[in-house]
Amino acid sequence: MEHNIVALDGIVTGFNITERYIDCMCGKKLVKIEKDSRNVILQKTIFEKEGLSRKLIADDEQIFIYDFCTLYVLSQRNYELLGKWKLGNDLSSDICGIAVDGDTIYCSIRNGKIITLDRRSYLIKEFFVSENSMWSIKVYDKCMICGTVEGELLLLDKSTLAIEKRVVLGKKNIGSIYIDGETLYAAGHDGKLFKIDLKRFEVDCLMKKAHKKMFRCAGVYENMLVTVSFPCSEITLWDKDTLEKIREISIPLKLSGCTHIEKNFMYISSRNIFGIDRISLNEQ
Repeated sequence: MEHNIVALDGIVTGFNITERYIDCMCGKKLVKIEKDSRNVILQKTIFEKEGLSRKLIADDEQIFIYDFCTLYVLSQRNYELLGKWKLGNDLSSDICGIAVDGDTIYCSIRNGKIITLDRRSYLIKEFFVSENSMWSIKVYDKCMICGTVEGELLLLDKSTLAIEKRVVLGKKNIGSIYIDGETLYAAGHDGKLFKIDLKRFEVDCLMKKAHKKMFRCAGVYENMLVTVSFPCSEITLWDKDTLEKIREISIPLKLSGCTHIEKNFMYISSRNIFGIDRISLNEQ
C-alpha cells in the first residue's frame, strides 16, 4: 500500500478522481490535487465548520456535496459556488443520498421523499416515494434505483419517480448499491451481498455473511466485485458472476470512508488516514 498518495493535514471525507485531478473535501476546504505531480493546485474554503458526514459526487463539470440538510453545487474547474439550497430542516428531513444525470439532481430525504433540482432552471420538485429512508440511490437509464432502510430495492420511473418494481432483499438497510452494465450489486446491513439482474429485477445470487459489519460495494476490478468494510478493516474481492470469495486484503481502516478504483489500484480515504492512500488490487 502507498501511504499518502495525497498528503493533507486532515481526514478526507470525500473525493472524486478524474483523468488529471483529484478533488477532495478536507476540513472546511475543497482541495484540487494534480495526479501526476501530486501538487495542490487549488484550495478553497467552502464550509463554515468542519464535518465528517458530508458526501461528494461529481460529473465532468460540477461537484455536488450534501451536508446534513444543505446541497452545494460547485464548478469543478475553479470551485465557484453555483448554488446552495437548504432542502430540509432537521433530523427528520436531512439528505440521505444523491444521484445526478445531465438534467437533474436527485436527493433522497429521510423518511422516503426525493427532492429533484433542475440543473438549468434550478426548479425544485418534491416526490413522496416510500415510507422508508433511502441511503443508496443510482440513476439507471430512464430509471432510478433506490435501496431502503427496510431492505427493499425499488425501481422508479425517472420522470415521475413512481415505483415500477420492488424486490425485498431482507429486513435491514440496503446501504450501498453498484451498477455494472445490466447487473446491480447490493450490500445489506445484515451482512448479505446480492447480485441482481436489472432486466428481470430479480436476485441472481446471494452471499450471506459477506462481512461481519457494515460494508459497501466499491466497484468492479477485472472479473471481480470489490467490497470494503471500514469497521472490519478489510477489502474483499469476489467473482462478479458467482459471488465466490477470491481473496481478502486486510488494511487498517476506521468507521467510514471513500474509495475509487482505477486501473490496478484502489484510492481510499478513511477516518484513520490523513489524506488518501492507494492500494494495489493485483497483488496476490
